[in-house]
Amino acid sequence: MDGTRLTKVIIAVVVIGAAGGYLLHQTIKSSWAYYYSVDEFVKAVSGAAPENSARGASKIDGSRIIRLAGIVKDGSVVHNVEKMQLDFELAGRNSSVPVRFYGAAPKNFAGGKEVVVEGRVADGGVFVADKILTRCESKYKVKLDAKSNGS
Repeated sequence: MDGTRLTKVIIAVVVIGAAGGYLLHQTIKSSWAYYYSVDEFVKAVSGAAPENSARGASKIDGSRIIRLAGIVKDGSVVHNVEKMQLDFELAGRNSSVPVRFYGAAPKNFAGGKEVVVEGRVADGGVFVADKILTRCESKYKVKLDAKSNGS
C-alpha cells in the first residue's frame, strides 16, 4: 500500500468510528433518566445545594427526563375522563409535587400507593409524567390457618 492510500483508509476508519461512537452516545443518552425521591427533587428545584451534585440535581429543567419516586397522596387523585388526564400529588416525607399524566392509569394505581413517575418539569412546577410505574402487589402471601395463629 502506498502512503496516500493508507492515509485515506486511516481517515475513513476514524470518520466511521467517530460517527458510530456519536450515534451510540446519542442512543444511550436518550434513555438516561435522573432518579429522585420527592424530597430530593423539591430541594433541587428550589435551588438548595444538592447532596450529590454529580447526579445533575442542579440542572433540573424541562429538557431532562426525570424519574420521581413517592407515594400518591390520599384524596389527591383527580381523573378527567374526557381529556384522558390524571392529576395527583406525589408525596415524600416532607414535601409533595403536583403530577399530571395523560393516558390510562395503571391497574393498581390508587392513593397511598408507591409509584415512580417518569417525565419532565413543566412551567408552573407541575411534573408532567409520560409513564407511571406502580409496585406490584405480591400474589404470594403467607396464609395463616386458625390453628397456627393461636385461635
